[in-house]
Amino acid sequence: MITSRSASMQQQLKRPELDMAQGSEKLAGAVGVGEADHEPAREQKETPALPIEEEAVQDAYHVHLSWRSWLVVSISCFAIMSQVFVVVAAGSVIAFIARDLGDAALSGWVIQGPLLVQAALAPVVGRLSDVLDRKALATAPPLVALAGAVVCATAPSMGVLIAGGFLVGTTLATISVVQAIPSEILPLKFRALANGFAFAGGAIGGLIGTVGAGAVTNISAGGWRYIFWMQAAFHGITALGLFCFYWPPPPKENTRRRPRMSLRECVWACDPVGSFLFVGSATLMLLALDWAGGTYAWADPRVAVPLALGLGLLILFALYEWKGRRDGLVAHVFFRRNANFAYAVFAFAVEGWIFYSAVNAVVPQIVLHLGFEADDAWRISVRQLSYQLVVLSASAPVTWYATRYKDLQSPLLVTFTVFLVVSICYANIRPSWDAAQIGLNVLAGIGQSGPLTLLVACAQFTAPHAYLSTATGLAFSARAVGGAFGSAVLNAIIAGRLGRGYADAVGAAAVGAGLPEADVPLLLEALGSGGGGDVPGMTPGAWEAALAASRSEYARAYRLAWASVVPFVVLAIIAVALLKGVKDLMTEKVEATVERVAGESETAKT
Repeated sequence: MITSRSASMQQQLKRPELDMAQGSEKLAGAVGVGEADHEPAREQKETPALPIEEEAVQDAYHVHLSWRSWLVVSISCFAIMSQVFVVVAAGSVIAFIARDLGDAALSGWVIQGPLLVQAALAPVVGRLSDVLDRKALATAPPLVALAGAVVCATAPSMGVLIAGGFLVGTTLATISVVQAIPSEILPLKFRALANGFAFAGGAIGGLIGTVGAGAVTNISAGGWRYIFWMQAAFHGITALGLFCFYWPPPPKENTRRRPRMSLRECVWACDPVGSFLFVGSATLMLLALDWAGGTYAWADPRVAVPLALGLGLLILFALYEWKGRRDGLVAHVFFRRNANFAYAVFAFAVEGWIFYSAVNAVVPQIVLHLGFEADDAWRISVRQLSYQLVVLSASAPVTWYATRYKDLQSPLLVTFTVFLVVSICYANIRPSWDAAQIGLNVLAGIGQSGPLTLLVACAQFTAPHAYLSTATGLAFSARAVGGAFGSAVLNAIIAGRLGRGYADAVGAAAVGAGLPEADVPLLLEALGSGGGGDVPGMTPGAWEAALAASRSEYARAYRLAWASVVPFVVLAIIAVALLKGVKDLMTEKVEATVERVAGESETAKT
């Protein structure tokens, strides 16, 4: 009897050791860490993370959402609203800013500067927030942006305005954080809803930016400066709201506990090598593309050299993230389930190409230069409501359908297809399409309502919670890079076409209608500034002929620009068609609730 009890006690003592060994083997299998292939990397710890399909069902009990959750969601949406206002407001009146400050060739940097900061830093900021402190990284950058907005509002030159824009861009880099906050404090089944709310905030920011920018710019030649004073107020409110009301749960209350890390481990977890390569690559490529958009020729060393270096660093970044480490900025766990992350990020980059360049910058120029509205920023802004109101309204049924039927792919296919129709129509734009262009605005609003609402959710559904902001940041970085590429390419196409034939065509038309040939340079200058009364020898007939020729040349340039967009929209449709369903991931799981659930009973959790 004593012998059998002793043997039983020995077995019980050994059992915990066996259980621990088995648990370690299971965890290693879940994370997918190879023993032989990655033995040298064992000196540094990998960030612990279960695949999203396992996290989605782990502790997936119902959490009551009170005012705390919805208030934080509202503040996050306000932060996104202020960020969209940054890129939309100035972009919609960039022609008037260039008229006031001069240096029109550099005016693209007013938009591209903040986007460059977002593209370069969004994934890095996202990784820092995943590893360190999400609240601090959401609260501090808006204060820097506030200072940058003040610099822009008081800028005496285009150079100072651009410099202030780089400071403002620091808050755009936090999109990886503020877009992730609603997703992690609401259940996974509401992830499309969370991103729908974020999109609504952005759409309102675009609406305020378009109408507000037109209204203040119409006050006087320097009225555009009020745009940046409004920005300063928005950034201040964002920082104050997040600081006072966003209290994420400490690590010990999360369902996934992380061991305390040393400083060296924290730095390693943020992927310093990958971050350096990515930031360097994005910065050099965007600098080259912005310069190629109108400042220098593509063959100029100031374009070719940074572009080549940027592409080289991008290749090194891809190789390092593929072979160098498994848990870097582009974590291998994103691709464990399927290729949805790659498809979603590519489609989001195309959306950035479409929005930042074609929709936000080129369409207002079409309205202005093709004579659809008078030379009046306010009237142009009001006309753009046919896009802004529709994109805001259309997001509601898109979000409802995706949440109700747990289907993100179908709305994306429909909306991208609608925008393909829009792109083809704009590729045939004529100066006589005044009323038709309003209809294109409506269709563009429908086409844009799906991608921004659902593509981020598609990318987030590939990432465990430990990489949520990192995945979000990569998606928005791709969108910003796409926007910068699109702006550079479209600006180069438009400027190249106008540079080849605009002056000759307009001059010939005016001279044919009676304008002395010596006055052609003055005519071109008057057309560039929006007036024509100070040109000697100008007759009503000559002015009308010159104006018609000007509109015809601009229409040709815009047709070429939009034609370049069409193939990319087709590729985005193909990428969306290849997406796999995420219905099984849309569960009750809340990854980082701000509700007080620590005292709930196990019965309530079940």
